[in-house]
Amino acid sequence: MKHLVLLAVLTLATCPALRSADPVLKADFTSEGLPEGWKGLKGEWKVVDGALVGSEVATDKHAAVFSIPDPHVNSTLKMKVRLDGAKGFHLSYNHAKGHLFRLAITAGKATLSMDKDKKDPASKAETLASEAFAMDPGDWVEISCAVDGTSVKVTVGDAVLEGTHPNLAKEKTGYRFVVQGQSVAFDEVAFASSK
Repeated sequence: MKHLVLLAVLTLATCPALRSADPVLKADFTSEGLPEGWKGLKGEWKVVDGALVGSEVATDKHAAVFSIPDPHVNSTLKMKVRLDGAKGFHLSYNHAKGHLFRLAITAGKATLSMDKDKKDPASKAETLASEAFAMDPGDWVEISCAVDGTSVKVTVGDAVLEGTHPNLAKEKTGYRFVVQGQSVAFDEVAFASSK
C-alpha cells in the first residue's frame, strides 16, 4: 500500500494540472470487493489472486468492458497490466456523447488514437502515436496515461507515446478497460483528476 501512496504524491507533484486535483483514488484488489461505482458492463470480471481479471464472453458478441466513473477534464492514471491469452486491451476514455480516445495494447505494440464520432458518418479515427515495446504473455507491464488540456502522454513499459488534439480538452466521464478475447489482469490502479 505504501507504493500507492507514494505514487499518489509523485503524480500530484509532477503534473501541474493535478496539483489542486481531487484526492487520488486507488485499488490494489487485496479484497474481492470493488470501489463504489466500479463495475463490469460486458464480459466476466472478478478479483483473482489480488488482481482484477476481465475476460470476453462469446455470447455477448462484444469485448469485455469495465467502467470506472470519474468525471474530469485532466487526469493521470497509472496501473499494471498482464495479458493472459487476450488478443489485447484498450484503455478507453469517453465523453458524454460517446467514445473520445483510447490506448490500444497488443503484444508488442501500443497505439494512441482519437476515436471516430459514430454519429458523424464523415468522422474517422485518428492515430496520434504508435510505438513498439516488449511485453510477453504473463508479464506485468506498467502503464500511465496523463491528460492535460489538449495533450496526452502515455507510457507503456519503456515506450512513450504523446499526442495533441483539441478534443482532448473535453470533459470525460471516466475510464474503461476493454478486453478482447481471453483474460487480462489489472492491478495497482490509481488515478487523480481535476475539472
